Amino acid sequence: MATTSRATTSRQKTAQVEQKTAQVEQQAAQIQSTAVTIRLFGTPDYEAVVAVNNAVFPDRPSTPEEWRYDDEHFEKKYVNERYVAAQPGSGEILGFAGFWHVPWAYHPRKFGMEVRVHPLLRRQGIGTALWREVEDRLRGRRAISVKTQIWEAMPEGLAFASRAGFREVMRAWESRLDVAGFDLRAFRPQLDRALAGGMEVTTLAAEREKGSDALRRLHAMEAEIAEDVPRPSDDVHTPVSFEMWMEHVVEAPWAIPEAYFIAVVGGEYAGVSSLFRPQIGDWLNQGLTGVRRTHRGRGIATALKVRTVQYGRDHDVREIRTWNEINNQRMLAINGKFGFVRQPAWLTFQKEFGE
Repeated sequence: MATTSRATTSRQKTAQVEQKTAQVEQQAAQIQSTAVTIRLFGTPDYEAVVAVNNAVFPDRPSTPEEWRYDDEHFEKKYVNERYVAAQPGSGEILGFAGFWHVPWAYHPRKFGMEVRVHPLLRRQGIGTALWREVEDRLRGRRAISVKTQIWEAMPEGLAFASRAGFREVMRAWESRLDVAGFDLRAFRPQLDRALAGGMEVTTLAAEREKGSDALRRLHAMEAEIAEDVPRPSDDVHTPVSFEMWMEHVVEAPWAIPEAYFIAVVGGEYAGVSSLFRPQIGDWLNQGLTGVRRTHRGRGIATALKVRTVQYGRDHDVREIRTWNEINNQRMLAINGKFGFVRQPAWLTFQKEFGE
């Protein structure tokens, strides 16, 4: 019953999102003048902004509810600002931009950012107007640097970043696994060997029943593993607070506690591999997969990923999507063996403002 209800809700949300995206598409096609007013984002703008984003990335749609939850649970000590480009008179939103502190690589004067313009309205100065607003705001905050990610398949975005004075500092890939095509029998022995070697597998759903101490231990393990995730050379890892981790990993609407798999060795948490469910779509997103330094080289990461794919197959998931940085060769190799197919790269660009 729960699965049927969830599927019905997903279809309803999909229909709502598609309807809003089509409406924004129609409005964009009818716009004759691209004179814009840049203003601060407000709560009534969620639907239109998400619709613009979905038009830019139609194969990874999201919902206003997901964006709102993310914003409302972004710790107040961090900056998180968004601006919209609206057509004077009608108020139709043509694009948006935002900048924020990165919680896992926090520096008070370093930021992440994005600029999105509806595909039908590009090359008409809207993105430039949004960038100028963001740049002014960043300079007002005495920013040292700002990073943005641009998809390799969008050459106009790459050209825009170059003109604005950004330089590439890292690249990562999204990779996708066809769950039905995965040969589970070929990888099951690796899970069995890990289990025979003393590893146990539990889930967030089970560990959550043990209370706050178990959750704090899980948070500490993730923080330790995350410290070794590759990042641009000038970024220093900063652990995400327990409260923010709870809100975005444990309690978020995209959380699947029964698909957050944990390796236990000698009574201690040793590794993790988790899945998250977008509110619409027939795929799952792979969260953190990693193993503590003291337990690496024992096949734990591979064993846990077998469990995630098995979960996907048991729940009729079409695809699992994951992301890995170029320097994370070990995880890229594991994903390659599993059959994950790399998509065009995401390039991280950085602009430095200096002191």
